[in-house]
Amino acid sequence: MENKAIMKINKINFEYPTFELKDISFDVPKGSFFGIIGPNGSGKTTLLSLIMKFLKPKSGKILVNGLDISKLSHRKVAQLIAYIAQDFNPAYDFTVEEIVEMGGIAHGSFFESAVDEEKITSALSTVDLLDYRKRIFSTLSGGQQRRVLIARAIYQDTPIILADELVNHLDIGQSVRVLDYLKKLTENGKTVVGTFHDIPLAVKYCDYIVVMKDGKIVSMGRPAEVITEKLLSEVYNISLKVISNPVPNVNYPLIII
Repeated sequence: MENKAIMKINKINFEYPTFELKDISFDVPKGSFFGIIGPNGSGKTTLLSLIMKFLKPKSGKILVNGLDISKLSHRKVAQLIAYIAQDFNPAYDFTVEEIVEMGGIAHGSFFESAVDEEKITSALSTVDLLDYRKRIFSTLSGGQQRRVLIARAIYQDTPIILADELVNHLDIGQSVRVLDYLKKLTENGKTVVGTFHDIPLAVKYCDYIVVMKDGKIVSMGRPAEVITEKLLSEVYNISLKVISNPVPNVNYPLIII
């Protein structure tokens, strides 16, 4: 991976009573859209939880901008990485702009910090939701809610965004719009690390892909290098076809099930 790494995962091991991550290592290039795919139970969400310090590894190191996160406070980690969970259901009727403002907690108290109106306007404009700023978050569609969470991550102003199954349960139109916004952020210098169940979308949007199975990495690299019939058949235990993309100057493969 030719670009300078903004995140390094080095020989991470972790154990639950019935599951373990084993010797996980990879580099995330700065400014890339980095995807993690694999079957249910392969360890994708557990890995993101380790990166965010929600869990502690048994061994190994995670470096962000050269800093060992085990030596950083949770607030400092939140100043480096914005995390978007696959499920976000606030207990109160927060407005869209209040949800976005929560991104400022990483840099100070939610109740005491001055709200940066210019940054909120910019964040909501980036995801085309400025006209929705006074709407109650729970009244929005699933795709709109995910876009609000992207705006919150933008307002949090971190170099890295982690997104866990961000397009889960969305229709194809909403999924594409959400991923278009994330891709544009990488084009403007952000680094996005996301987990995916939808392999064709991961292949389309990601610059690099890690494939996991049973707590191990089985392959990594650019989509055209990683996504093969043999690999996907072995990882997911299904029959399929992987063909070259017929669209000129498009280098990601097509998957036919």
